[in-house]
Amino acid sequence: MRTSSRSRILVSGGTSLLCIGIMLAFTGRLASAQQRGGRGAQRPAATPAPPAPPQVSAAAIRVVGLGLGANGTELRPFNESPGTVVVLSIQPPRGNGIVQIDSRASQLDAFSDDKGQSLLEEGRVGSFPKIAEDGSAAVVEVEVRGRPSAGSAAVTVQGAIAMTVAGGSKPTRVASVRLAPNQTFKVGTATMTVGEVTSDEESTKVTLGLTRTVLNTIREVRFFDAKNAPIEAHRTGSGYFNEKAELQLDAKTKDKIVTLEFELWQNLRTVKAPFNVQAGLGVAAGPRASGTSDAAAPADKSEKSKSDAPAAPPAPPPVVSASEGAASVEAVVKQLQTAALAGKGSQVLSVIYPTERASFGQGVAMALAFLPLASMSNEKEAERVQKDLDGFFAKHGLKPPFVREATDLFDGVDLPAFVSEAMVFLKGHAKKGDKPSDVLPVPSGRPEDVKVDGDSAVATLSGKEVKFTKVSGRWFIRLD
Repeated sequence: MRTSSRSRILVSGGTSLLCIGIMLAFTGRLASAQQRGGRGAQRPAATPAPPAPPQVSAAAIRVVGLGLGANGTELRPFNESPGTVVVLSIQPPRGNGIVQIDSRASQLDAFSDDKGQSLLEEGRVGSFPKIAEDGSAAVVEVEVRGRPSAGSAAVTVQGAIAMTVAGGSKPTRVASVRLAPNQTFKVGTATMTVGEVTSDEESTKVTLGLTRTVLNTIREVRFFDAKNAPIEAHRTGSGYFNEKAELQLDAKTKDKIVTLEFELWQNLRTVKAPFNVQAGLGVAAGPRASGTSDAAAPADKSEKSKSDAPAAPPAPPPVVSASEGAASVEAVVKQLQTAALAGKGSQVLSVIYPTERASFGQGVAMALAFLPLASMSNEKEAERVQKDLDGFFAKHGLKPPFVREATDLFDGVDLPAFVSEAMVFLKGHAKKGDKPSDVLPVPSGRPEDVKVDGDSAVATLSGKEVKFTKVSGRWFIRLD
């Protein structure tokens, strides 16, 4: 499970990021001014100006060249694939907070170097934005496969980041909350359930089960004892799978009954913050008022001799064997579904784009981690599932926290074996009456409206658009 105090996660296999938010409508109020002599007029008051948009600037840049060793992947700079990444920093207007970043609704329109070369090969807005605990800032990665031309000093990136922004927050208290599994309580109209509770000599760790929509409205949670004295506490993590979510908290208390105060975001609105930023070697030299001031200084005259050097070649596609991929988009989907149902992890992974296989494994791990939530109404069953799950993760050497890069999470782990046994585990813990295929983290149904454009294709699966890429004549499903 990809979890963190404020990072948002995206589960592979067709689960799309939900964008929540309520657009605020601003209306003018009419003020009557009665003039002497019986003559009057109604003049509308000035319409309040809409809130300023969030400010987007460049915070970092990373350029990675080709790898070395076997197949050009044995030794990789920064342990990353070739390409260019610019990290965007986002700050909301004063008094506002960033609630959620919607990577799928965001857009990357242009990515070029200062020699005029477009680098927009396989460009995308990263799927794992991070948001500050108090909503005061966020960072998002925009990445491309292309690399700057020889002699270039900066890159320019244009697009828009979709997000949910709050106009403030308001506290809501809930008294007499019993910190015991399966206890429920209301926060406004929303129901929360106490999940796992563990205590040691100094603190109590609590997991709350709630909906993803409610999770996105929580800015902070505070604890109070029976005398209304504050208890030191902090949020240790959160995550979701579809609409089910959980929130982990750690409080320095042994009390079994406490008062919880939820600071809830108010006046949510969805916005698209445009950006047009430059990033070069001086991008992190110090604070900047805007992204455009982050451009590196122009190259000196000595660089002119390099300006006519040929552009760096685009990064090569991953090397695949003849047994990987499938002959068509339809064949990819069929193999993905059939292999998942049969518990054949290597065949599942073979039709997933090579550089995204670890991300798929991470999505499978997330699906597994949320299994106990489905049995929260039955404490013994939830404990049994959790015990089985702990043993499963231990067997495969998969250690929390899951909030890290997928390649790091699966470092030293036999990914095909993990996926194979995970599919069997998920089917074995399906509820009575559920179809085995319904519990597997792979898209269902047949691909529709398939559109092929050279080595790229898109299709509709279960009402969602899914991308495919052809490498060496073989098709692979994409997870981004």
